[in-house]
Amino acid sequence: MPKKILVVDDDSSLVFTMQQILEKNGYEVRTAADTAQAQQVLDQGFQPDGMILDVLMHGKAEGIIFARQLRKDPAHKNIPILMLTCMSDVTGYRPIKDDPRDPVFLPVEMYLEKPVAPAKLLKKVEELLATATA
Repeated sequence: MPKKILVVDDDSSLVFTMQQILEKNGYEVRTAADTAQAQQVLDQGFQPDGMILDVLMHGKAEGIIFARQLRKDPAHKNIPILMLTCMSDVTGYRPIKDDPRDPVFLPVEMYLEKPVAPAKLLKKVEELLATATA
């Protein structure tokens, strides 16, 4: 049975590219253009084994807020999240390139800056899914 990934990002071309890469490598992929759509996908019963989540959507830090909400939701709190963003390039705030994860501020398993080469994306998704079984 293929592993399921939910990709949440408002950049439709990036979402399409990630979906193609993941599906060609055996993953079942659902996509959402924002966190409201992602919540709908989850509410409709899609149980992802992992999530790729953008930070900045529609000019807001929707991804950070959504990650926090998921960690408080008993049905979804254990979904491993790969935060994939270009936030430091957009904001100019460079310290975000270090590991900014924090159990309260940014409760995700992995954090990567865009752009990410396809091979690196696949490697990180494999690592992400391994955190769910660890």
